[in-house]
Amino acid sequence: MRDRTQRPPNCVTRKRRQHVALPAQAHNGGEPDPRDLKRAPWILWQGDPPAISFPGLLDRVVGQATRSPRALRYLIEGWLRDFVPHGSGVISAGLAIQRRLADSSDARMDPWQAAHSRFRLFDAADGPATLAAAILSAPQPVATVLEAACFNDQARAISGYLRSVQAELLERLPVELERPAGPVRLTRACIFLINGNALRFDDTHTVIAKILCKPWLPETARSPKAEVQREVRDFLVAHLGNPQLKPGRWDGAQSEAALIKRWLARASLKVFFELIAEHARDRHWKYREAFWSACIEIGAIDDAWLALGTRVHASARANQELGDAFGRMTGTGASASVLLLKVGPIVLAEWSHDGPLRAWPVEQAPKLGRRSYTRDDIVVPCLAFPGDPFGSGGREQVATGLVHRESERGGWQRRAALLLARHANVRLQQTDWHLR
Repeated sequence: MRDRTQRPPNCVTRKRRQHVALPAQAHNGGEPDPRDLKRAPWILWQGDPPAISFPGLLDRVVGQATRSPRALRYLIEGWLRDFVPHGSGVISAGLAIQRRLADSSDARMDPWQAAHSRFRLFDAADGPATLAAAILSAPQPVATVLEAACFNDQARAISGYLRSVQAELLERLPVELERPAGPVRLTRACIFLINGNALRFDDTHTVIAKILCKPWLPETARSPKAEVQREVRDFLVAHLGNPQLKPGRWDGAQSEAALIKRWLARASLKVFFELIAEHARDRHWKYREAFWSACIEIGAIDDAWLALGTRVHASARANQELGDAFGRMTGTGASASVLLLKVGPIVLAEWSHDGPLRAWPVEQAPKLGRRSYTRDDIVVPCLAFPGDPFGSGGREQVATGLVHRESERGGWQRRAALLLARHANVRLQQTDWHLR
C-alpha cells in the first residue's frame, strides 16, 4: 500500500501559518504544539531566513522524530526535498536521521536504512556523489538504482537531493565520455537527466549542453567515439531543440550551439549525397561529395539545411539522421533536392540533380531553416565564381552559378575553392578535395 504520509500534510494555509508560528514559539523559548512540530520539517529549509536558523528548532524536530516514526518520515522527506549540500543544518539533520534510522525498529524504515547503507544517502557530503557514481557505473539499470535509493516516487524525482546528484554526475561525465566505457556512461547519464519526457531539471539545460559538449570544445583532433557524438547531438536536439530552429533555448551556450550545427551539417551532407547516389544520375556526385567533405573536415561549414525534392522517397533516412531538421521543395520544378551550406559570410546551394552551384552573401541568400522552398527561391542571381587559373572549367560568369564541369580534372572545384577563399577566407588545397 502506498505510504500517504510522504506527502506534505494538509493545505498551504496551514503551512504558512506554521511557518510563522513555529519560529516565533522557538525564538521565545516556548514549546510548539506537537502537531505543528511534527510538520515542521516541511518548512525547516524554507523562508527568509529559513526556519532552521531559529535556535533549538531542529533539536525539537529531531526529538519528535525520535518518538514518532511518522515525524521521522516527515523529516526525511523534507530533508531530501529541500536538500542543499552546504545549507544551514543540512549536515546535522542528515546525521540525526542516520542515528534515528539506526535505532528504529519500524519496518517502514527498512528501505531508507538499506538506501543509506548502500549509497550513504543521508551523508550530506558523500551521499550525492556516491549515488551519482552508481547511476553512471552500477551494473543495474538506472531505474533500479534510483528505486534502491528510494527515488522511485515522483515527488522525490525532482527533489533538491537529486539536483545535487545531477551536479555530481555532470562533473564526472566529460572525463567518462573519453574512456572506453564512454557510450555506456553517456546512455546511463541521459536516462537519469530525463524525468518522464522532459529534462529532470529544465532550468539546468544550459549547463547540461556545456557539459555534454565539453570534450569537443575547443575542437581538437582527438575526441570521443562517433557513437558518443551522435547520442550527445540527438539528446540535446531532442531536449533543448534544434539550434537552427530554436536559437533562444541555446542562450548562454552559443559555442555549443555552433558545434551542434556543425554536427548537423555533417549529417545533412551525408544524407544529401546518399540520396544523390540512389536517385540522381549525376556522374559528378562523388566529386562533389569529396569537395564538400573536405570543407567539413577543415571546419569551414558552419551550418547546413537540406530541402528534399519530390522525387525523393527516402525521407525516412532524413528523419533518422536529422529528426525534423530539414525542409522540402514544393511547387513547379521541385523534383530535385537542395542542400544549403553556410560558410562564414556566404551561403551556397547544391542541387541533387542537374543544376549549377550557387553562392550569395548571407543577407541575400535563401534562409536556412525554412520548412519549404520553391525553385524560384533558389534560382536567383548569385555571386560570380572566379575563372579557373589553369584555363579549364570555364571563365568567370555573373549571376548564373557554377556548372560542375571537368570534375576529373578539378575544373569546377578550383573555381569553387577560389570563391571560398575570396569571400569566406577558407583555404582549400587540391589535395584536400582530390578524389581518393
